[in-house]
Amino acid sequence: MYKIEKLSKSFGKNKILKNISLEISKGERVVIIGPSGSGKSTFLRCLNGLESFQGKIFFEDKDITKNEFKRMRHKVGMVFQSFNLFENLTVWENITIAPLSRKIEDEKTINENAKKYLSQIHLEDKSEVYPSSLSGGQRQRVAIIRTLMMHPDIILFDEPTSALDAEMIDEVLNLMMDVAREGMTMVVVTHELNFAKEFATRVIFMDEGKILEEGTPLEIFNHPKSERLKVFLGKIKH
Repeated sequence: MYKIEKLSKSFGKNKILKNISLEISKGERVVIIGPSGSGKSTFLRCLNGLESFQGKIFFEDKDITKNEFKRMRHKVGMVFQSFNLFENLTVWENITIAPLSRKIEDEKTINENAKKYLSQIHLEDKSEVYPSSLSGGQRQRVAIIRTLMMHPDIILFDEPTSALDAEMIDEVLNLMMDVAREGMTMVVVTHELNFAKEFATRVIFMDEGKILEEGTPLEIFNHPKSERLKVFLGKIKH
């Protein structure tokens, strides 16, 4: 699905990503962990064409470094840590405006899907309210189903629980698990390591703009190879 070759990104003289090469296959649930400032979120933004970069990114065998981002973006959903809902639109309008304007499906089907998803996240009674009246966990769940309404082939999650209070985190992670069970390809940047252990098919550890280690959750969390990963996990545990 994704093939990344020697991806680099700099802000001025500050090198954020350093020659990253990686492949992500359909159906994978890839979780990216690492300390703050390691380049995880920048990496996601490059995958969705939100940042310029050096190197090459192929999506479904097409070189998207050659002005292909607009064509592929409807296939790549992204959920941000800050929700990014339209505050002047109701919940219903937030989740239906994009599929209606892009004519993803007919209006009847879009409305049926909206009702189904709102019921799934137990917010059917909130369809006519504005985001400001929702809790952080509710807003993030709305952001996720807004993405699902576009029927993407892959969803990128940039620390989806970092802006939430502790008691709201589980309701978002549970929804992500539900989406994963339906076979969605997902790439998730998160600090929730217990979630990563249960959710991921592959875990990637990044530090200082590089991928230092990758493997199954068992390999990464129980049998880390690099000293840097061992130190990182030790600090998290303590």
